[in-house]
Amino acid sequence: MRNDAHDELDNIPSLTAGRDRDPYPAPELEPIGKSTSQAADDARPRQKRRAASTAPLWFLILVLFGLLIALGWWGLQQVSRLEAQLVATQESFARISEDATGRLQDISGKIVATESSVTTEGEALKLRIKQLEKQALDLAEQQRAITTQQQSLTGKQGNQDKRLDEQGGQIERIATDVREHQSAAATLADTVKKVASDQAALTSSMSALKGSVDELGKLSGRIDGLSKDVAALKQRGDASQAISRLEQDVLILRSELDNRPAATPGVVTSEFDAFRAQMTRNINTLQGQIANLQQQIDQR
Repeated sequence: MRNDAHDELDNIPSLTAGRDRDPYPAPELEPIGKSTSQAADDARPRQKRRAASTAPLWFLILVLFGLLIALGWWGLQQVSRLEAQLVATQESFARISEDATGRLQDISGKIVATESSVTTEGEALKLRIKQLEKQALDLAEQQRAITTQQQSLTGKQGNQDKRLDEQGGQIERIATDVREHQSAAATLADTVKKVASDQAALTSSMSALKGSVDELGKLSGRIDGLSKDVAALKQRGDASQAISRLEQDVLILRSELDNRPAATPGVVTSEFDAFRAQMTRNINTLQGQIANLQQQIDQR
């Protein structure tokens, strides 16, 4: 059994944490006294240290004071600029208000003018409506008159239809006559075209005949010249070379005369044929004279 009365209560452990206590407390040392010379030496650097530490503070104060002055000047500039902007805005607002008042006056004048014009147009429209009503009544009366006229004309329509049928038959007969006349006119136009083509051919053949007549005239002149040469040769004695030349000329003329184009059929060329026959006779006589002359020369 336990006997609590005989327990020892002197060595009761503490309930506080032992780590908070220093297990090894610092020893208590006595202060060592210093001499007066050492104390004076220690006081001088302390004063120097205190004097050197106040210069940056004064520099900082001066800088802050300059910044404060600059900030004040900048604030004054901003205030003056804002005042100028405020004055400009007030002036612009004044101009805008003046413009607005002018526009309002213009709009009010236009409104008054439109109201007056609307009133006048309304009165004119009322008058126009009255006139249209009168015209409608007149048109209704005219419509009634037209209906009565149509009723009266329906009776006459039958007779007019008969007349129209008769006129239609007459028109058909006239159309057949017109067709016949048109066919006759077409045939007549064809004949006219043929006559025109024949006339063109005649004119071309006449121009060709004129050219041939001119050339035959030239040939007659050449024959006359040859006849003169033959007469001169008869008077001369020895002319064999001239006679041969004349024979060649006569042959050339004969070939040219034979190579003339024939006359176009349907064209009257009796005079041209007579002239051509005469030229051939002249050439033949000329050839005979040349032959006789050649015989005479050969006999000599």
